[in-house]
Amino acid sequence: MGSPRLREVFARIDSALSRGRLPVCVFDLDSTLFSTAPRNLQILREFARAHAAKHPELTAIAARMTAEDMGWNVHDDLAKAGVRDPALLAAVREFWAERFFRDEYLLHDHEVPGAAAFVERCHTQGALIYYLTGRHVGGMEIGTVQSLRKHGFPFWRGRCVLHLKPDFEMNDKAFKDDAIDDIRSYRGEVVASFENEPGNANMFLAAFPDALHVLLQTIHSPGAEPPRPELILTPDFLMR
Repeated sequence: MGSPRLREVFARIDSALSRGRLPVCVFDLDSTLFSTAPRNLQILREFARAHAAKHPELTAIAARMTAEDMGWNVHDDLAKAGVRDPALLAAVREFWAERFFRDEYLLHDHEVPGAAAFVERCHTQGALIYYLTGRHVGGMEIGTVQSLRKHGFPFWRGRCVLHLKPDFEMNDKAFKDDAIDDIRSYRGEVVASFENEPGNANMFLAAFPDALHVLLQTIHSPGAEPPRPELILTPDFLMR
């Protein structure tokens, strides 16, 4: 069950509106609003089918793995499942990289429990919804919009922004720095941000210290920096 402090976001939206300010809620997508585990599992099973003749053992492994077995990337998940062949793991890595960042595979993602209803309430209550994601233009924007609508997130109704990387190669920190400048350009009041990466959550805390900053306890990149103690931790968006 999510943190009881999630309800504070709604009070802060009301407070900003009462003072004539535009409340802004910033939401990351992957592993924050969406679980990418089904996307990873789909890619793994496609690889297993495509290489069944050469690697029949992989078919059985992929068949018994579930979304709960999916972590940061498919090749590490396979290594945990007992696959030791470096050449095979490298082939899986290449196959995964060619598909994970494509529009059509985004539709396999699942909503993190309670996420769509939570974002919808923020929007209905008057907040600007700022979707901020490292997904890139020129390969992931169509699938991102389709996935948001498929799962019932507000999008085509005003007060919604989708900020993607202008290209795949852009440095993540430079992208987030640009995004913070863009968020400030709205001259609103950031009331809350939501992230799965501790480093990004810490960065938003430093940029907007008066807001609530929520860290989703889903998955994050290896070697992530420690989260600041001020962050609110929650496994999902379900409210008590």
